[in-house]
Amino acid sequence: MEFKKAPQILLYLICTILFVGCAKTSPPNPSPTSLSGQTSMDTAITIDADFYSVSGNDSSSPRGEILMALNSKTDGKLFFLDQRGSIKREVSVGTDVENLQKWTINGQVRYTYFHTEGISTLDGTTGTELGYEMVCDSSLNILDSVKLLSFGKIDANVQDKLDVHEFILLGDKHYIYETYYAETPHNIPDSLHPAAGVRVAACIIQEVLNGEVVFQWDGTQYPELFSASMENNNFGDTTTLLDYMHLNSICVDSTDNNLIVSFRNLNEIVKLNRQTGQIIWRLGGNNSDFALTPDQIFLRQHYPRLIENGKTLIFLDNGHDSLRAYSRILEFQLNQNSKTISSFKSFTIPDNFIQFAGSVKKEGNQYFIGGGSANYSLQVDYTTGQELMRMTLKYSSYRALKY
Repeated sequence: MEFKKAPQILLYLICTILFVGCAKTSPPNPSPTSLSGQTSMDTAITIDADFYSVSGNDSSSPRGEILMALNSKTDGKLFFLDQRGSIKREVSVGTDVENLQKWTINGQVRYTYFHTEGISTLDGTTGTELGYEMVCDSSLNILDSVKLLSFGKIDANVQDKLDVHEFILLGDKHYIYETYYAETPHNIPDSLHPAAGVRVAACIIQEVLNGEVVFQWDGTQYPELFSASMENNNFGDTTTLLDYMHLNSICVDSTDNNLIVSFRNLNEIVKLNRQTGQIIWRLGGNNSDFALTPDQIFLRQHYPRLIENGKTLIFLDNGHDSLRAYSRILEFQLNQNSKTISSFKSFTIPDNFIQFAGSVKKEGNQYFIGGGSANYSLQVDYTTGQELMRMTLKYSSYRALKY
């Protein structure tokens, strides 16, 4: 009798085990699918723990797409994140990459990023990073690889690489970019005691349309800017290529189509005529056209942009490790005709000093801050000083931008 019942008992036990096992392994809210190399923090956030972590997740942060490029010792990656820092897309490039940007032109999405190739500095000069700019469609298919073009005294056979610091996409085959180019100037003021044969890293801006240079600007053509230099300005030194200006940002003033350019080593933001190249005004430094109060003086700035229909100039005031070792976000409203400041706001970043690089985007009463060399990105409410979301990066990102 007992032997005849055994198959029924065995079948009952098997069904019970299967039911209990299924109940334990099927969660009611499955976590998102993780890409290779990513770590799921919880059911809502997916990160790559080898590159960054996230703390804070305030629901008041505006929705948007965060873009950043990070480089480990073995790989460069492009990150496309939602507003919480959760990965939407992660792309391995295999070489150092920087300055991932998004553009929408005539209804079409384009992405651009900088990547190094071969020798990545100009004569070993710290602060220069040379390579090429990649223009991609919305699927990251490469449409163009942009190089420096020969024009005037610029010989692309000698140096055809762009610099990492800025690239503006105006349309397919229409760009504004910058680079550094080794030159031996002969117009350095005598008061600076220049040595014969002294070499500088000239700041070059080119605007290119359909493969032709339509505008070029060379900083060495303006001798007044030699005396404005705050760093790398020993013009008696013939052994070093002097990065005396350090161009790190360009944007277009939508009100008149001229250029707003940042020179870190001058502590200056300069407006240039996009047709003639002439200097329209200078803000900051030792020869500012706008009178500044002590609180309005900025140091080693990055990423000036015009917002609010061109009314407000916003940028990261990095500070200086010995003069003021903390960083701020500054907003200026300028009367460009009278060269006066009509409005000024200052916000001290409630986090580590950003010595190099960085960026800022304003969203209502919040800033999204790329922390550059300080290895973080922040969403912060500037009315309360509260950090709403922080990404701690294992590697520095030249910029982190939110769209």
